Amino acid sequence: MQMGVHPLTGGIDLVIAPSVVGRGRIAIDRTPVSSLLIALGTDRRADPDDITPDMQTALSGTEPVLFSRRGWVGDILLPSGQRLGSRAWLYERGKQNEETRAGVADAVAEAVAPIADYHGITIDTDAQWGHQRGWLIATASVLGFSVNTQVQTL
Repeated sequence: MQMGVHPLTGGIDLVIAPSVVGRGRIAIDRTPVSSLLIALGTDRRADPDDITPDMQTALSGTEPVLFSRRGWVGDILLPSGQRLGSRAWLYERGKQNEETRAGVADAVAEAVAPIADYHGITIDTDAQWGHQRGWLIATASVLGFSVNTQVQTL
């Protein structure tokens, strides 16, 4: 199935291809782009040792709130250890430094690694500071296509 970005809202949804009878059909994507959109647009569950953004500014001794590790509940149905999405969201309250930029780049590379393995391709990933202060733009590029996600830092 093909996923696409709505040009006005920026939301991601299924692409419906027009058909001759006036009803649409779900478009088929033969590229890894839809997979990249899902990987970068979905929050991956935080590992038990990850510090979530709400805990970065919490008082000492504070317990994490319920569901603070985010993630997709369907991960429990996947083979052991496999997770979908990106952990770039963990850097939402990070400092504007090289450590944060490298962490986001690593999170994006981790998110797209299963896609690269499945398709037998190389996916280039990077994270760069955007034009607006505090915004990191993470990119995954393959076969002439690029998919971006943004992370706002402090």
